[in-house]
Amino acid sequence: MTKKVDKVTFSIVGAGSRAGGYLRALEENYPDGFEVVAVAEPRKEQQELYKKKYGIPDDMIFDSHEEFSKLPRLSDVVIIATLDNMHYLPAISALEKGYDLILEKPIAVSLEEVLEIGRLGDKHPNQLVAVCHVLRHSPFFRKIKEIISEKKLGNVIDIQHNENIGYYHFAHSYVRGNWRNTEIAAPLAVAKSCHDFDILLYLLGDKHCLKLASMGSLNFFTRNNYDEERMAPRCVDCSIESSCPYSALKIYSSGKIRSVVFDDSSAEALKKDLETSLYGRCVFNCDNNVPDHQVTILEFEGGVHATFNISAFTDKIHRSLKVMCEYGEIRAIETKKEIEITYFGSSEKEVIRTETLAGGHGGADTAFMKNFMETYLHGKSFASTLPMSIESHAMAFAAEESRLRGGEMIELKRFLNERSEQ
Repeated sequence: MTKKVDKVTFSIVGAGSRAGGYLRALEENYPDGFEVVAVAEPRKEQQELYKKKYGIPDDMIFDSHEEFSKLPRLSDVVIIATLDNMHYLPAISALEKGYDLILEKPIAVSLEEVLEIGRLGDKHPNQLVAVCHVLRHSPFFRKIKEIISEKKLGNVIDIQHNENIGYYHFAHSYVRGNWRNTEIAAPLAVAKSCHDFDILLYLLGDKHCLKLASMGSLNFFTRNNYDEERMAPRCVDCSIESSCPYSALKIYSSGKIRSVVFDDSSAEALKKDLETSLYGRCVFNCDNNVPDHQVTILEFEGGVHATFNISAFTDKIHRSLKVMCEYGEIRAIETKKEIEITYFGSSEKEVIRTETLAGGHGGADTAFMKNFMETYLHGKSFASTLPMSIESHAMAFAAEESRLRGGEMIELKRFLNERSEQ
């Protein structure tokens, strides 16, 4: 869909790090092609930052998405980048008011809400809903798909896909942080891994998932591992802090994790903030309930199978995969942007290094925004529309349902039909 505009206007609902990353991509690639005209964000410091940076007038700054949603359409596009449990209502309102959307994943925290947004999207086919399944847009995964599509290796038989969360990232986001508990966020398989289920669908093209089974649990980051004699509720008071790899002081002073939720400008400021912040808690004394490891087996059309493993217990944060085909295999490591191709019967290996872009998810956020703007302005095809993303969300919710049922095999079509009827 081509929009005949010289400059795309944006409203921001949720002015956190995700929205900030997308706007930086626009600043770097379309500096004269966009304008931020409104922001809905409860944090006053973020409101002030956006007001100054983008020249937003006071009457276009809102304390909540509810206030923003009371007004008629204010811009061409709204970026919805709130916390997971605040995606549904802003998305519904935006669709009804005629906005085009950039919608952070997950689409919503329940499959029923996801399907409702999908049904409303079907009623507004001329509105673009760009779901932030950014990995579809990255040069790395696009190259893997290109190699598969060329058929030089024959057909895909199996895929092994790993999401290595990184021990420190898991501690930050899924033990101490906003995605630690399903009372306030989507399950791990949805919040973190709807990206990965989506990538499996993307790589396999026209092959739908038929059934899956998933197992996983919260084994390590529990109160069973909290030693009251040696540990303390907060890292700043703990006798073993200096030797603990999960120490908040150690993780946040290392620069591995940068956060907008506390002050890490100096060692003194960091320590003071961690005395009261949720992020200063012992990882064995939090209110987390999401699994720290999970494995899913999947069957796709045409007899193709895949295994997907997600784990907190890795040193690095990256995705790695092996695609096993009839006449060769592909091994790929996301952080290195390196793809190795082996042809059976040949001792030679072909190594491809893909383009590196600035921005989150290894440059995929930047590629996503470039794809969005080219679609919006020039009618090019878009790689992660709402209908494309519904299926991968269904897979993720089915994986969590299977995990809760002790690894029961779930047929996707039946599961989706049952939820659609509820």
